[in-house]
Amino acid sequence: MKNPFSYLSSAELSDVGHRRKNNEDSLVSLPEAGVFCVADGMGGVQGGEVASKASVDALKKEFTESPDVGFAITADASAKLVERALNSASAWIKERAEGLGLNGTGSTAVVVVFDRVTPSQGIALHAGDSRAYRLRGDKLVQLTTDHSVAAAAGLPDDSSLPAMFRGVITRAVGLDRQVQLEATAFDVMPDDIFLLCSDGLSKMVSDRRIQKLLRKHAGDPLPDAAKVLVDEALQEGGEDNVSVVLIRVSAELPKGPTMEIPPETLALEQLEIKAEGPAPVALHEDHDATGQTADTGHTASTMADQGSPTPSDGGRGEGVTPVTPDSGRPVAPETPDTPAQQRRMPPIKRSGKALPSSGRMWLWVFLALVLVAVAGTWGYLEWRAQQEDAGKAGSPAVPVTPTNTETHVAEPLVPDHAASAELHGGAQE
Repeated sequence: MKNPFSYLSSAELSDVGHRRKNNEDSLVSLPEAGVFCVADGMGGVQGGEVASKASVDALKKEFTESPDVGFAITADASAKLVERALNSASAWIKERAEGLGLNGTGSTAVVVVFDRVTPSQGIALHAGDSRAYRLRGDKLVQLTTDHSVAAAAGLPDDSSLPAMFRGVITRAVGLDRQVQLEATAFDVMPDDIFLLCSDGLSKMVSDRRIQKLLRKHAGDPLPDAAKVLVDEALQEGGEDNVSVVLIRVSAELPKGPTMEIPPETLALEQLEIKAEGPAPVALHEDHDATGQTADTGHTASTMADQGSPTPSDGGRGEGVTPVTPDSGRPVAPETPDTPAQQRRMPPIKRSGKALPSSGRMWLWVFLALVLVAVAGTWGYLEWRAQQEDAGKAGSPAVPVTPTNTETHVAEPLVPDHAASAELHGGAQE
């Protein structure tokens, strides 16, 4: 059977890094379905490694065994299967963590799906701070927005946040029984390069540097380009696991629509997903050991012609595969055209500890203090300017004790890099 996504080629690579003992990242590439994913677990070997693996295993199962997969020919329909798979994984991870008494167990996930009917379209779905980028010509664009405290505060990174809020994400698979995914539609053009990565890359290598490296190696074989990115993160310290998936669009894109959309596909696009139901059960392990993300060295493969085996649990007996529920009570799904309603969800601390409920209150207190400090600084500067103008005009002014003016101007709020060593995974640009 001809691959409908033959115009896409891909490669993946994951490395444990220099400081971690185990790899909590998991990858899956399903080129014949036009589906690619990076998941970054949290909670250690017993939690994070299992959570990320459960997420990618659920995706692989959904897009290879589901009776609906034959009708997932549009990006919207494929997005429904992604939502169903990650909701199934989230419910399983949540129940397993509660049963074992584990805290802070979960996984980020960033998934891109391409459209078989209209090849110029695609959708990115994500929860957490694993990212999707697109390089078009010389310009690199981040398609996803981090679900983190720093992003919520409008900060470029979390180095200026108090230690308790650094490395904290606000959405993840396994945080609740139903994961809140954000969907972002994007367009596809010939020669585009898409990058999915865990924060082991984005926290160690700046976007500008990623752009430069991708531009320089855009014509290289994709496994070589992936290795360049991972090696760059390792050279910058390799503080965390580093994982990347690269997808390249060929020089010629099929013209759409390539086929008529059957009613089953339209029904799948409107499907409402509910994660709750019978708890997923453990299945036997049937993963090829060659797909394991080992604790040392690189594991890379070109995905142009065949799928990639998902990482196994390394013989620990923890990485069970969640079953995808065939049915459930519906809830309002999230689609690119209908954003999901915002729900308050307790954030997860990447160190493996859940942020206490009081932490959310202190977050808003901290943000309020930042705003007060900024407003106070602005008001003081305005007052100083008025005093100086009044003095120059010969008008009486309120006496001011002569001091060095530098000591009166509040220092701007900039990140204290000396005190920001505790980033997610210890990484800092």
